[in-house]
Amino acid sequence: MPYLIVRESHVTDTCLVEGLPLNEVRLVTDRSSSSSELKDEKNRRVEFHTAATDLLSALEHIGYKVVTSSDFVTGQKEYSSKDFIWTLYKQSKYDIEM
Repeated sequence: MPYLIVRESHVTDTCLVEGLPLNEVRLVTDRSSSSSELKDEKNRRVEFHTAATDLLSALEHIGYKVVTSSDFVTGQKEYSSKDFIWTLYKQSKYDIEM
């Protein structure tokens, strides 16, 4: 799957990445100089302890491009949970040839 979802939480100062292949987790971890924690291997969900700007830069270096971005606020109190979400896409060799 060439699509990723990156979710940055301003409450916990972490980024959750969904869809990143396990072989690319180490590349991103090394590039962003941050620690990572596998949350769900089946859904390829990984939590990075770094700022979203560093993480997005590391993902761009291995070929991912931002397609969409959004933010949302949830909870009863103002700014109980404020998250930013990015959708990224990685071109395959087939897409490049087209």
